[in-house]
Amino acid sequence: MARGRPRKTTPEKVLEQAMKIFWERGFDATSMNDIAQETGMAKPGLYAAFGDKEKLYQQAISHYFETFGKSSLDYLIHSPASLKTTLRTHLKEIAAFLCDESNPGGCFVVNGVIDCAHKTGPLEEYTRFLNQKRREAFYMRLKRAKTEGELPDDADIDALADFFGAQPISLAVMARAKTPFSALENLIETSLKVLPENDL
Repeated sequence: MARGRPRKTTPEKVLEQAMKIFWERGFDATSMNDIAQETGMAKPGLYAAFGDKEKLYQQAISHYFETFGKSSLDYLIHSPASLKTTLRTHLKEIAAFLCDESNPGGCFVVNGVIDCAHKTGPLEEYTRFLNQKRREAFYMRLKRAKTEGELPDDADIDALADFFGAQPISLAVMARAKTPFSALENLIETSLKVLPENDL
């Protein structure tokens, strides 16, 4: 019996490639034909493995978060370092990642929130969910700092979480515009000055 032709690629490899394609071009500028052509998986195989373009995009952005985002947020929440040191390290690591020219431009999650803002349904909800997870991570670290006495009792944790949750978005937009890393560092240091000091 003749053997079937060996598969040229695997779903895991295709998902990795699709992530980079969507990350670089965005949702609207990428077609399933583009994915098929650049990954080597025929369109019927793509649909069978991942579903339609929206489902593939959601899986791609989820893969991005698990690969690049989750460990960074875990550090932010659980770091034993001081609040200011933790925030500085976290934001500088984001800036360095965003300025790494071996990666597509910007942050895929931030890009996804912008790309999908005009859409309705699961895709828009999922990108907002991932973006909200970042804000929640800042909130958890700030709340811990307040409990441990690093922040004064009257510190507005919600407002601070909103502010710092927006910093990675600012960094992503600036990095995509080819802003130098040194300028991003200056932005980070300036942002840290909003932390209220505990006089005790």
